[in-house]
Amino acid sequence: MNITLIYFSQTGNTRRIANAMAEVFCESGYPARTLSLKRASPRDAVETDVIGIGSPCFSSQAPTPIKNFLHSLPPIPGKPAFVFATSGTAPGRVLYDLSSILREKGASVLGGFLARGTVRHPAPCLYGRLPDRPNAEDLAEARRFAREIAESLANGRTEPVATSRPDTFRLHGGFYDFVALISTDSALRLLMPKPKLNPAQCNRCRWCEFECPVHNIELKPFPVIAGECIRCYRCVNGCPQKAYTVDWRIGNLIVYALYNKTFTRWFGT
Repeated sequence: MNITLIYFSQTGNTRRIANAMAEVFCESGYPARTLSLKRASPRDAVETDVIGIGSPCFSSQAPTPIKNFLHSLPPIPGKPAFVFATSGTAPGRVLYDLSSILREKGASVLGGFLARGTVRHPAPCLYGRLPDRPNAEDLAEARRFAREIAESLANGRTEPVATSRPDTFRLHGGFYDFVALISTDSALRLLMPKPKLNPAQCNRCRWCEFECPVHNIELKPFPVIAGECIRCYRCVNGCPQKAYTVDWRIGNLIVYALYNKTFTRWFGT
């Protein structure tokens, strides 16, 4: 029985969780491979015996690229599956988003796992929150979850594993579920500042064009961000030349109003 873990990761947090789980599956006798979303195709999900889907949390929900990938899958009736995510603030409905689409496709979802990850969102009020996560304890918990999945597969069980988070299968109906509901891509384009390119610092290396998760950047002759930006700020954080800047004077106030530490402590889980 082969296991494929397909993950979307921009800073490496979710990739580390995927790798930790894959190690456990291999130790348990299940050949496992990890595959970044950029290199994955629906065929990878169809041909594997068990599928794991991993994602960071954007605005208390699963990001558009991973949801689009899951929606593109054909029906996979009865295929065992599990989901995992990383979050540095309030996870909201991220696990539910992943599992609900898989269940719509007919998959048998065995559980969901959440780890904390260092925040790399460039809003000043967020950047660097939860430093050095996922840490050794987070990775150990990911391995424990993977062992439970492996045991369920070995015993032919289809019910959720004991350590699965409840929000994998049902929404809390809380504050951050509402935040996720209103944080559509179009709303984020309206409320969050758009990255601005400084042509004097750009050498047209095309890094941002390749790395944009929604293929929304094109060289004309310098990079141009088109109209489908999801405000993930991958171009800002990763540009080798530091050619992108963002004016956070208003956007940081909006982010702080929703994701200040008091609110995330009270309403985030």
